[in-house]
Amino acid sequence: MKRMCLKGGHVVAGDVLLSTDVLVVGEKIAALGDSASFGLGADDEVVDCTGCVVFPGVIDAHCHIALDTGVFATGDDWLVGTSEAAQGGITSVVDFVGPQPGEDLHHALDARLAQAETGIVDHAFHLTALDARPETLCSISRCREWGISSLKIYTTYRPNYYLDDEAIVSILERASDSDLAVLVHCENDAVVTHETARHRGEDLYRSYPAMRPSLAEVEAARRVIALSEYTGARVVIAHNSAVETARVVAQARSRGIRVFNETAPQYLFLSARDNRESPEPWRYILQPPLRAAEDNEGLQASLLFGAVDMVITDHCAYTREEKIHGMAGGVPGGLPGFATLLPMTASVPGMTWTKLARVLCQNPARIYGLWPRKGAIIPGFDADIVVLRDEPVEIIDARHGGFAGYSPFVGHLGRGRIDRVYRRGECLVCDGKLAAHPGRGEYLRV
Repeated sequence: MKRMCLKGGHVVAGDVLLSTDVLVVGEKIAALGDSASFGLGADDEVVDCTGCVVFPGVIDAHCHIALDTGVFATGDDWLVGTSEAAQGGITSVVDFVGPQPGEDLHHALDARLAQAETGIVDHAFHLTALDARPETLCSISRCREWGISSLKIYTTYRPNYYLDDEAIVSILERASDSDLAVLVHCENDAVVTHETARHRGEDLYRSYPAMRPSLAEVEAARRVIALSEYTGARVVIAHNSAVETARVVAQARSRGIRVFNETAPQYLFLSARDNRESPEPWRYILQPPLRAAEDNEGLQASLLFGAVDMVITDHCAYTREEKIHGMAGGVPGGLPGFATLLPMTASVPGMTWTKLARVLCQNPARIYGLWPRKGAIIPGFDADIVVLRDEPVEIIDARHGGFAGYSPFVGHLGRGRIDRVYRRGECLVCDGKLAAHPGRGEYLRV
């Protein structure tokens, strides 16, 4: 069995940073310690990590590869998407099974698994529930059997995605019975509809944040948390964009409610000012939209002090051309983010490597049932490892745009230059260049 030693680095091992060596045997982390004790032989590979940070493989717990919403669709596929993810230090993704209205959920899962066969990183899925029909509730009860640990539901987007409170209660009750987490897109649909009509005829790129105000997110999050308390379900507030939402989540947790939250780098560093003042406002159309600069600062502080559990990408590979010129149905909302998740999150003022590992690796693994296989450099875990240098990284379209052809963070300065990436001991990225074989990503049944 192949043996490899990562020698001389600073290893993020759980909640501590250690100057130690890492032994990998096959697909697993076998030991941490002095390499002299590993009994290395001439056939064993030794990787010099002197001066580098040896970091757990990142888990992007909310992304969209080959997305088809029924209105818009991205043109990437799983090989393209997961290749971008790997180059960003992401070794596992949790994407979505997005059925069309009325489609059998198991059939939709099978179709998604077939798409993912070309991928190079490991993958799990959130199963989207579009209604509370008996057939849907029956499928929710079978999710564990299918290897699924979480659902996705929406409080907006009529007619295909929106669920009223009665349907949400039915789904949360069934999820609670089946020990599933429920990821919820929280926006008050009535407020969004009203504000969109109010601003109709204005420059969409400039006025987009006003069409989906932060109040809509905060109200829906409060309501979903109340329904989770009523049903006993575990919920995750998706893409937390407003600092007030983070406060609502923290207050609920203090009362013992099982609620988690996630945010994304766009909500940590970008603001509605970018929509209003940038010469290229097309870069900043997403749902939920960008908020005030004060929300950036508040969410950064919430992240550092544990009031935000995870940082995710919400990656959508709509291209530069599609964002500028639109598609049939309008301008698609969603931004690329695989290449920038790690360096942008690492650049939050006050961020340490151990705190970064908590929000990018440990917490996603624990919340979605991937722990103790994924999420840390600990003996017995999968050898998902990123070797990086603690150096500034300028975000530029040519390097970080990927399939989409642009990055919303262009001109920002990230932190952490990625040298090597390993997924279950296999080198996916070497010297910053892709070195992976298609189709070796594994479905993570949980």
